[in-house]
Amino acid sequence: MPPQPGEIYWAYLDERERRPVIVVSREELNRGHYVTVVPLTSAKLEARRDLPNCVPLRAGRNGLDKDCVAQAELMASLHQSYLDLRTGMIDTLDGESMRNVIRAMGYVISADCEPV
Repeated sequence: MPPQPGEIYWAYLDERERRPVIVVSREELNRGHYVTVVPLTSAKLEARRDLPNCVPLRAGRNGLDKDCVAQAELMASLHQSYLDLRTGMIDTLDGESMRNVIRAMGYVISADCEPV
């Protein structure tokens, strides 16, 4: 089964860095080789948590062990081989958090985005 929207995986974004990402592309698009993801970071939380392009996520929810933000401005297409499918999905975002990520993506591209 292809990755589903809202699922969180570890991904290798370069040779040395493994970060959690949220799959945001539609399931039917994820049947190919690529997925669209939004990376998470725990760096500079105080500066990022109130930015309209970032969505704060709390530790202990959604399988995350520390507070972080989803950085919608860094959304990217990623070959599925860069997802760490060996360790499997970390968790799935709750509906409200996923809606907030989609709205933040809309802010980045200057569009009013709402999930379907």
